[in-house]
Amino acid sequence: MNIEQLKYYTELCRVKNFTEAGFACNLSQSALSKQIRKLEKELNVTLIRRNTRKFELSKEGEIFLEYAEKMLDLYEKMLEDIRFKKEIRIGSMTVLSPYHFARVMSAFMEEYPDIDLILDEQTADQILAHLEEFDFAILRSLLITDTSKYNLITLYDDYLCAVVYDTHPLAGRKSIRLEELKDEVFVFPQKGSGGYEAFYNSCIKAGFTPNILYEFPQANTIMSFVEEKIGITINFTKVCQESAGNGVRMIPLEDAPHFPISLIYPKNVILTDSQKLFLRFIRKWKKERE
Repeated sequence: MNIEQLKYYTELCRVKNFTEAGFACNLSQSALSKQIRKLEKELNVTLIRRNTRKFELSKEGEIFLEYAEKMLDLYEKMLEDIRFKKEIRIGSMTVLSPYHFARVMSAFMEEYPDIDLILDEQTADQILAHLEEFDFAILRSLLITDTSKYNLITLYDDYLCAVVYDTHPLAGRKSIRLEELKDEVFVFPQKGSGGYEAFYNSCIKAGFTPNILYEFPQANTIMSFVEEKIGITINFTKVCQESAGNGVRMIPLEDAPHFPISLIYPKNVILTDSQKLFLRFIRKWKKERE
């Protein structure tokens, strides 16, 4: 006995016609009849009386129908619970703190306590190398080169600014062009972080190759080296606002490049109920912020 046979039997009892039930179950009339006879043989009882003109269940058939319906209900409830309670794994780049994404996660977990959100912080290149292992990823949009394979929902937008120490000749400027920094020594984020690629490519587009003295994974370390006059940096404005110390100056860049952060997930996949709820929550949160 299996779940499919229970489905065949309950459908047959519902429509009371072998031909119609077979059509609904994607079986021929004879194939459906064979499945019912297998049930009867296994149970060693007659479920359907076949010597009458109308469809009629035996007493045993009526009892079996009650149990079959209960078993199918329990089976569907089991599937629902398994799918609903499946954890959601999110691979994220390591600079989410300035954007306060923890507030979004906290609000979601409060509303849906049965869904476990697993946030795995790694460098951008590590996330990209294992993208298929996550339900969702949070990355700079520029890192997704093949948008035909992935859906992107913009979570945050940010743009570049220059960061110099407070005695730097440019410290008093209200704005500068990126090309004015071509002769400077830079302290950059670590290669593969996403930030490195954004900053480096922006310098190339501005007409120069940056002279990078140091690379560090943490923004606070980069700011501390700028504060000690070891070099300057460019960074995302929101990151600078959160991590800049007293000894540095943040200067807006004219025509600053924008680098949005997106929630990324593959196209043409069947989402679980919990994943659908998460996407619905994110879209609602985003709409409220606009």
